Amino acid sequence: MGDSPAGLGDLLRLAQWGPRQLVNAINMRLSSQGRERLRLDPTAGYAWTRRGFCPRAPIPTVAAAVLTDRLGFTVAVEQLWPGHGQMIAGQPAAGGLESLTHVDDLVRELSQLAMVSSTPGSPVEDASGADLTAAVLDQLRGVVLTARNRSGHEYVLPEQVDLIGAHVTALRRLDDRYGGGALSLRYVAAELRNVMDLVQHANYEVATGRRLLTIVADLAQLLGWLHFDSSRYGSAERYLLLSVGVCRAIGASDRAANAIGMLSYVSAFAGHGPQAVRLAEAAAAECRDRDPVLRARLLGREATAAAADGDLGRFRRCADQAVELLGRGQSRDNLSFLYYFTPMQLAAEAGQGLVVLAERTTAHRGRLLSEGIDLLRGSVADLAVSDAAGNGPAYARSGLLHTTFLARAHLLRGDLGESVAALRTGTGLLPAVQSPRGRNYLRRLRPVLARRSRSTTVSDFLPEFDAALSSA
Repeated sequence: MGDSPAGLGDLLRLAQWGPRQLVNAINMRLSSQGRERLRLDPTAGYAWTRRGFCPRAPIPTVAAAVLTDRLGFTVAVEQLWPGHGQMIAGQPAAGGLESLTHVDDLVRELSQLAMVSSTPGSPVEDASGADLTAAVLDQLRGVVLTARNRSGHEYVLPEQVDLIGAHVTALRRLDDRYGGGALSLRYVAAELRNVMDLVQHANYEVATGRRLLTIVADLAQLLGWLHFDSSRYGSAERYLLLSVGVCRAIGASDRAANAIGMLSYVSAFAGHGPQAVRLAEAAAAECRDRDPVLRARLLGREATAAAADGDLGRFRRCADQAVELLGRGQSRDNLSFLYYFTPMQLAAEAGQGLVVLAERTTAHRGRLLSEGIDLLRGSVADLAVSDAAGNGPAYARSGLLHTTFLARAHLLRGDLGESVAALRTGTGLLPAVQSPRGRNYLRRLRPVLARRSRSTTVSDFLPEFDAALSSA
C-alpha cells in the first residue's frame, strides 16, 4: 500500500478519532438502521486497537463504512483487521427477507445495503437460483405504505420530488453510456441514501410518499444493475429483491415485474438457467399491465433465460413474440423506465442469446451463429454511433457488451478477420465505458484470440489489442 495508512490505529489517527468515538459512530449507524440490539459497549474498541481483536459480523463492515464516510475514501475490512477480511461472512442476498412486514423495514434494509455494499471488504453473498425464486414468490408481499404526519417535521414539496425524479432519469442515461464503475456506484448509493432520509424523516401526503418510494424503487433497481455490471452479483440480487418489495408496497406491479425480469437476466448470467426461466415466469405472473412494450420486455428476459437453459424452442417462441409485441406501439408515460427498450436493443439481446445457444451445442451451430451475427452486426453498428451532440454513443455500454458477443460468434465460425474487426469496434468504445462486465468479457477473448495467432490478421492485431486492454 506504499505510504497509505494501514491498520485500525493508523486510520483512527487519520480520522482524529479514538476507539470510543469509533464505537459511538458505529452505535449511531446501528440505531439509524433499527438494529439497537447490536449496540456495543463504549469501551469495546480498546480491544480492537490494543489486542487486535476482530469483532463479529456485521460490526467490521459497519466500522469500515463509518470510517469511509469520515475519511472520504474507501476503507476495507482488510485494512482494519488484516487477515480477517475474507473470514467475515457476507450477508446472503436473499436472507432475512421474510421478516420485512412494513415499508420502513425495506427502507432500513436498503439504508444498510447502501452503506456497506460499496465497501470492498463487505460483499453480499450470491444467492442460489432457488433462493431468488423463493424470495420473489414467497416473501416481500406483506409490506404496507403509510403517510407521514408528525409534529415538527417539514413536508416534502411536489416540486422537490419533480427535481429528484429528473435527476434519476439523468442517472439512468449516465449508466447507459458509461456503466457501473466505482464512482457511479458510490454516487448513486449516496443519492439513494438522500432520498431515503426524506422517506424516513420528513412528512408527506400519501401521493407524495408514493412518488418518493417509486424513486427509491427505481434507484434500488439502478443500483442492482450497476452492481451486476460490476460483477457484484450478490449486491445486485439484494438491491433488486428489495426494489421488488418497495414496488409491491406501493402497488407498482409493472415496476415489480420489471425488477423480477432483471433478476432473471442476472440469474442467466450467473449460470442458473432453469431458475432464470422460473424467475422470468414469475415476472410475467407479477405483471398486471397489458402494455405491449412491458410484455415484450418480459418476453425478452424469458428468451435470454431460455438461451441460458439451452432451450432453443422456448427461446425462439419468446423472442418472436417479443418482436411482435414491441411493434404494436410505444410505452406509456407510467412505463418511462423502459425508455431504452427499442427494436435495436431487443435484436441485440436476441443475437446474444443465439450465440449462447450456439456455444452450448454443435447441432445447427452454423445456422444459429449466422442468425446471431446478422442481428448483432446491425445492432452494434447502431449502438456504437455517437449521439447528435457528439458526446459519444448514448448506449456505449450496451455496444461494448454486444460487440464481445459478435466477436465470439465470428471466432466460433472461424471468421478471424471479422472477429478482429468487431474487437476493434469494442476497443474503440473502451475509453468511453466504465463497465467492468463489458471490459471483462473483452479480456476473456484475449487467450482465445492468442490461440489463433498463426493467422497474420490476428498476430498483427494482438499488440493493438494488448495496448487497448492495458489502458482500460
